[in-house]
Amino acid sequence: MYAASVMVALRRRRLGRSQPVGRRGPGPSEDFLREASEAVQPIHGQGFFYVGYGYIAYYIVFDYNDPLGYYEAVLRNPKLYEEETLKLYYGMQELVDQEEVKVNGERVRPKVAMVDIGFRGRSSRVYIVFALRFRAPIRPGVNVYENRYEPEPIEYDYEAYWVFPPGSRILEVDMGTGSEDWEIVDDNVLAIYGKRGGRTGGYEKIVFRMPEKPIMQDEE
Repeated sequence: MYAASVMVALRRRRLGRSQPVGRRGPGPSEDFLREASEAVQPIHGQGFFYVGYGYIAYYIVFDYNDPLGYYEAVLRNPKLYEEETLKLYYGMQELVDQEEVKVNGERVRPKVAMVDIGFRGRSSRVYIVFALRFRAPIRPGVNVYENRYEPEPIEYDYEAYWVFPPGSRILEVDMGTGSEDWEIVDDNVLAIYGKRGGRTGGYEKIVFRMPEKPIMQDEE
């Protein structure tokens, strides 16, 4: 999946974290956690997708502005951190479960494998990483990936990069009726760009040809 709908839904759904995690014993007050959580704003998103025989694996990275230090407080408290990552995990899984993802006409089921939270230089610049993967009936020759989801307004910029194996070739890209831009680089890398103020298309299709056998980069 390309993740446009997931990135946009994050802004609206907050990945299931409609309420901040509760306080357990010594630590920040519930009032602080509530106020600080509400002040957190997503500002950018990136997705990195890797396609191979029999699977697709990808990472989605969200950047936030956290002016009151909600995530700094969470990461200082092991109990709060565990609760927060579980809420993010199940929230993301709920979002991807709502999408209809198919490879060669067969429904596939993306699964969240990991959630991580960290800082980019200072505590107000937060990132959250999701690692996802799924089995897919990808075979030598022509393959078709499709994803259907509810169209959404784009509230912050994002990029997604699809990387196909050496020797493969992207044949067709259809991003529906949305406003995303895209380009193909060196036949087997697809870059997709969503800009704030636009809209996702509700449909994604990538047609690509896989080589008859895996080859190394220097064999191309």
